[in-house]
Amino acid sequence: MECPYCLSEKILKRGFDSLQDGTLVQRYQCKDCNRRFNERTGTPMARLRTASSVVSYAIKARTEGMGIRAAGRTFGKSHTTIMRWEKRLADQAQNWSPPAPAASDVTVEGDEVYTRVGKIFPPSQSQGWTIHFLERESRYWLTAQAGLKDAQLFANGVYSAWEWVKACDGIRWFTDGERRYGQELWKLANVYLNGEECHPDYGHRKVWREGLEVAMKVKGSQGNRRVEWVKAEHPFTAISLGSEVHANHNEAHNAALRRRCSAYRRRQNLYAKKRSGLQRVLDVQRLIHNWVRPHWGLSKQTTPAMEMGFCSRPLSTLELLTNKGFRYVPC
Repeated sequence: MECPYCLSEKILKRGFDSLQDGTLVQRYQCKDCNRRFNERTGTPMARLRTASSVVSYAIKARTEGMGIRAAGRTFGKSHTTIMRWEKRLADQAQNWSPPAPAASDVTVEGDEVYTRVGKIFPPSQSQGWTIHFLERESRYWLTAQAGLKDAQLFANGVYSAWEWVKACDGIRWFTDGERRYGQELWKLANVYLNGEECHPDYGHRKVWREGLEVAMKVKGSQGNRRVEWVKAEHPFTAISLGSEVHANHNEAHNAALRRRCSAYRRRQNLYAKKRSGLQRVLDVQRLIHNWVRPHWGLSKQTTPAMEMGFCSRPLSTLELLTNKGFRYVPC
């Protein structure tokens, strides 16, 4: 145990804090900074007197498709209380988002999914668009950004995904026919070659970073699909088979998201009131998807985080609520 404020290991026990169910939580005091804390300090459960198990079950119900008011009725809490619990966990999402291991080889799939936010608007004016990225082999959910389907949304989504993968040696970046994925990535991932490195058949010095392949699958007229590589003239990057350029796993993930997140459910009056509410449930769903729920497409009882090598076993929702982030996970 160390002090969460000054990281000192010189701490003393100073009694207990009592939760609503009578559970006692050990309280400590730091000898260096003289501040008091308990084992919940710095976690989503900090300063809550509700038992961790109740919050855990409520979050689990929400991530399996239960509406927020139904969850409130089930657990005897106000729906706003359930929202605050979700926000506490969502605010820790960055602490549970380690970058891809260096020197690894990844395939990133990008896609958009749409839902309603607030009043009914035309899709071009709605904040219900979500751009998200999935790593193909591990099914690891990199990032999800909700908002208007404009240049800023694509910029935010692509930036978050690129920050996750940029340390990798080999990167395949596959999306649908939306060209703004490639346009935004070009701003982040281009490099200048030296004069002697320029390929004789390609006189430009500005190219993709070595090891990066960017392609998209375009839906043509009458069902005729084609594959296009974005700025494929890079002299060092291999070109994958056309059959490998797709975002099928991400599209399947969209279907699962509509089952497990009430805000995305079609033909029912369940939706987010505001964009911030949609982003909150997305962050919670992403944490559960990566760390808690074993994926059927992987080995038995294997989560995407395990497949990426971040941990050696599935975590529980309770562990997400009572730990401070990835570096605190006992593996």
